[in-house]
Amino acid sequence: MVIFYGRYSIRTKTYTHQELNLPAEYSHLKFQLYQNFFFLFFIPVFPITKFWKVKNNTTDKEVGTDAQLRTLLNKAEARIKTPYWAYTGFIILMIPVLLLIGLLVTNMTKEVSRSVGRGFESVEKRKENDKLNEETVALIKSAANKDIYHIKMIEMIPKINVAGRREGFKRGERAELTYTLSSSSEDSVVLQLSKHDYHWDKVALKKEVTVAKQDLINIAGSYKTLYLYERIKINDQLIKAEAVFAIDRIESVDPY
Repeated sequence: MVIFYGRYSIRTKTYTHQELNLPAEYSHLKFQLYQNFFFLFFIPVFPITKFWKVKNNTTDKEVGTDAQLRTLLNKAEARIKTPYWAYTGFIILMIPVLLLIGLLVTNMTKEVSRSVGRGFESVEKRKENDKLNEETVALIKSAANKDIYHIKMIEMIPKINVAGRREGFKRGERAELTYTLSSSSEDSVVLQLSKHDYHWDKVALKKEVTVAKQDLINIAGSYKTLYLYERIKINDQLIKAEAVFAIDRIESVDPY
């Protein structure tokens, strides 16, 4: 039967009385230090305890020890370091653990770096969007004839429950619309639909619409409701869709 784990003893070193700083009365003896180990697959994993064997130099027979000698040996033992190879198995067992920890730390470091990078990108993108929004708001306030408004649209399709009643909305088709500013006043503008890629029948886009400047400012940064369309009814209570809009960009055309 093969034993894969357990404990055993091994002699680490033989000392003379001089090496242990013992009195001359022990010069006829040699002192063998043994180390107990826990082993796994015959590889020492970690040391357990130490013990001494005292032998006669001439006969090589083990001799007994008295209390005084045991005390001296215990003091000497305390000064002797355990050899590093006693931890061979422990080191071998720890290698995959350390590799795994290293891999986890590396992955965490990369993830933190990516998160920080995404954070910086998000901040920079937010700054860029804020700048674009400021420019868009400025163009809306100083509206000039023939300015071109590029506006994005998303259908909002009503959700109908089993009772035939509306319960919220779901997103439908997307479209890009182009309007040309035909006239403006202090508070509003008149937009004419010049181009679009909306080819469905959920809403009816208005060819010309008067819009308050504040309403346009509201959709400069995010999608919001703006009635650039007419609802198409299914019946007296239900419509096919609503729509939300956001300004993508405004092209300012020099009138001169």
